[in-house]
Amino acid sequence: MTIIDNSRTAALDLLRLVRDEGAYANLALSQVLKKHALNGRDAAFTVELAYGVLRNQLLYDTYIQQCSQREISTIEPEITDVLRMGVHQIVSMRVPDHAAVDSSVNLARGISSGGQAQARAGFVNAILRCVARNHDAGFEPQSDMSIAYSHPQWIIDAYRDSLIACGRDDSELENLLQANNLPAKPVVAVRFDDPEIDGTSPGRWSENARVLDSVIPQELVNGMESRIIVQDEGSQLVAQAFLLATPSGPESAWLDMCAGPGGKAALISDSVPQGVTFTAVELHEHRARLVKQVVTTSATVVVADARTRPWGNLFFDRVLVDAPCTGLGALRRRPEARWRKNASDLYGLNTLQEELLLAALDSTRSGGIVCYVTCSPHVEETRDILRTVLAERPDAHVEDARPLFPGVTDLGPGPTVQLWPHIHGTDAMFFALIRRN
Repeated sequence: MTIIDNSRTAALDLLRLVRDEGAYANLALSQVLKKHALNGRDAAFTVELAYGVLRNQLLYDTYIQQCSQREISTIEPEITDVLRMGVHQIVSMRVPDHAAVDSSVNLARGISSGGQAQARAGFVNAILRCVARNHDAGFEPQSDMSIAYSHPQWIIDAYRDSLIACGRDDSELENLLQANNLPAKPVVAVRFDDPEIDGTSPGRWSENARVLDSVIPQELVNGMESRIIVQDEGSQLVAQAFLLATPSGPESAWLDMCAGPGGKAALISDSVPQGVTFTAVELHEHRARLVKQVVTTSATVVVADARTRPWGNLFFDRVLVDAPCTGLGALRRRPEARWRKNASDLYGLNTLQEELLLAALDSTRSGGIVCYVTCSPHVEETRDILRTVLAERPDAHVEDARPLFPGVTDLGPGPTVQLWPHIHGTDAMFFALIRRN
């Protein structure tokens, strides 16, 4: 019982880091597990509890509000997290109702003192007992898709537009939202050799991919140095597509314009041919350090704004523009992102994306290729960016990228490629192949 309580305390710590310090759950997780000395099933319980709350926050807040006379915005944030954790255990986990309620009451009491502790414990007890009594039949059905699947409405609208733009039926929308709320097993990319890794299984599409079935990513990475990197299979596929593309004529120079934190740059650096230089540019020093840790000696890492073309008059055969974006394609792995982004963020991002793509084209030789990638299916960050930039650049055109994804099925009509969580089991990566005329 003590270990399970420790797991719940760790989940509460992780939620606090995400809420108060703006941490990314996937990055803060390892330090939380280490702090509480959790591994195996106890660590898995913490992950399921914290990530379940982050994914279903809007729905759980609705349940809490239906059982409370207080506006949820007036409840102390840490007590709100305790309530959400209790609701998740009652509604979505195989935890007996009494255990979910009692453990939540203990958590509420533990973060308070004196009479305040008793009052908070009583409040949590009353709310969660109400949820336990009513969640199966007593609550009003959530016909609002935004509440039912805990996605802001603007993201739902963006997904619907993206599905239609890709020639898909908007009836797939519900499947996509469901996929975002399913726990995604961690995936790693195996480099250099093919070691036997206990507790893993092969990926669905990429030969380099291993799915972690019963092992914690950070423990595996620490034990194998740089032979593996944590990386979604969708990211592996776009890196492989970059390598499969074929510029005309001999090659001498490759470029990754937005290399941090280094996953794609690492896979590319593994395959740089002899006689070809590979430059990886990253704007932020701390992310550039991460790139240096994972790339091979074939790569030169530069800390600079790629829009300024710090490489001077050098022209490249291949350029990767993995553009900063809203990250709407990775909500199943970064569930807190849905609550941090809003539609107004697109304006600044779109300007940045256009400037990066124009700089890439300016630095690509005739017959060379630019691979434009985003971890978002949003039309304004993908097809609209291509349309705007290519309208200014008659010296470039989009080619069919689907042959660069061999074996991957249901890629749509092309010429661009959009991967989907509910179809391909990957993050929703977008890939476009542009060739200088």
